[in-house]
Amino acid sequence: MGSYMERLAAQALFQWIKNKNRKPLVIRGARQVGKSTLVRNFCNEQKLDLIEINLEKFLYLDEVFQTNNIKLIISNIEDISKQKISRNSLLFLDEIQATPHAMQALRYFFEDKKDLAVVAAGSLLEFTLNDHSYSMPVGRIEYLHMGPMTFSEFLLAKNENFILKRLHEIGDVKEISDSLHKQCIKLLREFYFVGGMPEAILAAKDDDFDNVGKIQSNILNTYQSDFVKYTKKADLFTIQKVFKYIYLHPCQKIKYTNISTDYTSRELHHQLDLLFMAKVAFPVKHSTCEGVPLAACESSKIFKTIILDIGLMNALQSLSWHHIQSNDQLLTDGAMAEQFIGQHLIYNSQSFKEPQLHYWLREGKSHNAEIDYVVEFNSSLVAIEVTSGAAGKIRSLHQWMHDAKAPRKKCIRFNLSKGAKEKITYQLDEKILKYELLTLPIYLVEYWKNFVG
Repeated sequence: MGSYMERLAAQALFQWIKNKNRKPLVIRGARQVGKSTLVRNFCNEQKLDLIEINLEKFLYLDEVFQTNNIKLIISNIEDISKQKISRNSLLFLDEIQATPHAMQALRYFFEDKKDLAVVAAGSLLEFTLNDHSYSMPVGRIEYLHMGPMTFSEFLLAKNENFILKRLHEIGDVKEISDSLHKQCIKLLREFYFVGGMPEAILAAKDDDFDNVGKIQSNILNTYQSDFVKYTKKADLFTIQKVFKYIYLHPCQKIKYTNISTDYTSRELHHQLDLLFMAKVAFPVKHSTCEGVPLAACESSKIFKTIILDIGLMNALQSLSWHHIQSNDQLLTDGAMAEQFIGQHLIYNSQSFKEPQLHYWLREGKSHNAEIDYVVEFNSSLVAIEVTSGAAGKIRSLHQWMHDAKAPRKKCIRFNLSKGAKEKITYQLDEKILKYELLTLPIYLVEYWKNFVG
């Protein structure tokens, strides 16, 4: 079927290249989410002359970049690539973390070579960006954040263009036919197993499900062998323990004693931070939800984690395609549904912004409650509950509507039903709560904004 797969991030690249005041673009994201492939395919589509340098192969260039002499840098790049840089060129510096002074030199591309389109990417790039021994070109570069492929990209790869078009056009859940719903649930089940890593989706395109598990295991092994690159040898066992814990217990509030009692919470927190920097997991921080922005009232001490990809999560849990295919309970598993929604929400914002996600938690002697995710939309806060079954309790939504002080609030529930809109009236303590609850099928996560007024 060929290896080309369409990515939504290509639209962001197109926006960037058309901007007359563009800055060098740094693509950030976990290893093997398809950063390099995105750039190559984009150049092919836009008929740009791609000049690609893998800096891991030319480590001596670090000294050249250190000179900050743009003419010397370009001359070296031309000699390596045996290509002349022209107005139609796109210079792609891959594995830029291998020569950290190249990051610094990006400002000189912006200042002295504005007409040249420059893109940089790299695995474990966050560790270089976090290393303040280098002067970062603040204000002279921009970032594009890239995650795994989404459910809609998966549908594109599977040539399910008709279904994708239908999902895109739905303006009211009443428009979802039983036939469409059944097909989407079937494809959703497949995505739960395959996940969004491009190589796994490529195998699934050809219905090669036996190979999907092998590919996922290889990716997990790559991530774990990377630990050596950014942690001390003495900490290797600890970070492996933390990694395994969060992949086996996704979407749970982090209590350090649950991970291990052999290490201090400070040590475990440090290892978690490294995994967040490597983008193989993300913190979902508690916010008191007093208003917009959510980050203004977040707690850095209370957080849960989601992981990069549902397919990798299932691979680490040794779930086979046969298992997921034949077990309906797995499809309604709370953690799976919550992970699926979370990984779509975290990259659902503009991809030029740092991905972040929040949730809400009330812990007390009575009325304990948790909202899976809270997001901002048009100056409102939107509570998102993911219920595994078709019905699902909404007590937490009542509590959030009662407690959260934000002036504008909305509620969405995702489940496996075809969806509905209902007016809720509920008495909690002395207060009568009245709000609209929008229920959407899980597979519409990328289009939730179309349904919120």
